[in-house]
Amino acid sequence: MQKEIENYIFSLNPDIVIQAPSRINLINPLDAVEADYWMPSVAINGVGNPLSTFVYIKKRDNVSIIKFYRIKIEEKRYLIEIEFESELIKNKTTFKKNFNSELKLIYASIYRFSKTSCYFWKKFLEENIEIGIITTIPRQSGLGGSASIIIALLYGFAEYFNIYNNINCLKKGELPINKDIIAEMATKVEDEDLKITAGYSDRYTISRGGLCFNSYSGKLLHKKITKEPLAIYDRLDEVYNIKELPIIICFSGVLHDSGTVHEKLRRLYLRNEPKIIRGYKNLAKIAWKSRFALMKQDWKLLGEFFKKNTKIMNKIMVNAGFMHGIGLANNFLIKLIQDHPDVFAVKLTGAGGGGSVFALTDLHKIDKVLTEWKNRLLSVIRDENTFRSEFPFYPLSLRTQLRNAKFYRIKIDINGVKKL
Repeated sequence: MQKEIENYIFSLNPDIVIQAPSRINLINPLDAVEADYWMPSVAINGVGNPLSTFVYIKKRDNVSIIKFYRIKIEEKRYLIEIEFESELIKNKTTFKKNFNSELKLIYASIYRFSKTSCYFWKKFLEENIEIGIITTIPRQSGLGGSASIIIALLYGFAEYFNIYNNINCLKKGELPINKDIIAEMATKVEDEDLKITAGYSDRYTISRGGLCFNSYSGKLLHKKITKEPLAIYDRLDEVYNIKELPIIICFSGVLHDSGTVHEKLRRLYLRNEPKIIRGYKNLAKIAWKSRFALMKQDWKLLGEFFKKNTKIMNKIMVNAGFMHGIGLANNFLIKLIQDHPDVFAVKLTGAGGGGSVFALTDLHKIDKVLTEWKNRLLSVIRDENTFRSEFPFYPLSLRTQLRNAKFYRIKIDINGVKKL
């Protein structure tokens, strides 16, 4: 799929092509309040499906336009076609009107860049461009799909207009545009401009890439850039020579609204609700302990921390008022494979309520586990009696919800957002 996408985009003669990965949080979710703590995360690509956002930009003679593409599979071939296109209106008032539209990520990203760089806004107004977007990250899957689109756009603009790491185009009080500032801008796009509660972890991980251990100390209140520290981004894959993670992702097919979940958790945390605070402190403790397991590439020990993570998060979310904890579908998918002899743990990535979970497996049994997990799900979906006998406390309607579940093997994305 990666090669087909690249061939298609380059056939359009773009001036620049950008790829931004997805991500999973190894100890999570601290998204709403991670700025009091630290956490390990990893930028990923899928094996087969790249699980990435692709953005191209090219100059046009007339009006600027935005194109969204979709990928279909026909006779075992990938067919890429325009899903919709729209004129890009270069007016900040119009930008804000579009913050509730299907183009909100694009307009909010441009708006945020215009507030960050006068040079960008000048160049953007002077030139007509075509922006094309293809994403293979399932929508609302808990894999950082929105953040990936925003970061691909911001990085693409920076490279296209020759602003990236260019200190010669700065006005007084402005900051150079680099991967840290892009991560900060991307957070402001969602949390401030679009009013979607979001944290820093997804944005730094997708921007910088690799397997990382991040500290967000001093960033709880999401202040203006320079009014709080930048994140400390420590690359574990490079320091500990970690080449791969034995992980399989299952996207449940159940869409979720991460902002709604994070908003509630953040509000309760800032209110100092004792049970919520206690839960997050426990998460922070296993987060720093998990680094030693990663250092040794001791997947069995890491799995023990993942199991604790799931137990803590279910408790936090029940205490926050979510009846089914991290979600019926997620807990079901975990239960489905957690006792497999080659699985060390299964846990949530993202906000919960839907989205994705992933299994940490024996390094040499990944393909076997993937096949058996998929077949196990198919068997309980197809056979009502099997479902009733093995999962009597789950509603039958869950079988229908899980019909669109998808499985992915992954690899560590070592670059973060990049130019192809």
